[in-house]
Amino acid sequence: MAPGGSRRTARSTLIKLLNYHWVLLGPANIFKVSYVNKPSPAAKFVVVPPAETCQADCKIARMWACLFWGLQTLVAAAIVQNKISDEAAAAAKLYVGVALVVAFASDVVREPVACAGGIEIVCGVLLLLRAREAREWAETRRRLVREGTLAKDK
Repeated sequence: MAPGGSRRTARSTLIKLLNYHWVLLGPANIFKVSYVNKPSPAAKFVVVPPAETCQADCKIARMWACLFWGLQTLVAAAIVQNKISDEAAAAAKLYVGVALVVAFASDVVREPVACAGGIEIVCGVLLLLRAREAREWAETRRRLVREGTLAKDK
């Protein structure tokens, strides 16, 4: 087992847990924005009233909302299935997290969305830490193989 194996397992489990909800929320919100196009009862808790009516009245706003939810879904599904590099996933998570926090600071969204932004930032940092640890372990393995201390993988 690689050094820090249990820490790595815990980090990977946490990363997956922080992404499962996007796999469910994304398609549901794409459906809501594309087909239902009415304010949801929960909207008052996550966005300010002008933002909800703006989206309902503007096709371009709905297009951008679908783009956001679609990409969040794809990145989250790729993270959960380990089909995306940690660096690329971290970049996406950090960007979304900062964008959500900025939207909160600009009075576009409410506290739950700001919290989601914070969670995205934490997830991005965890992905960067996992990427660094994997890179360091790969370098250590190469060095040990070069020195003859560790047998090469076949």
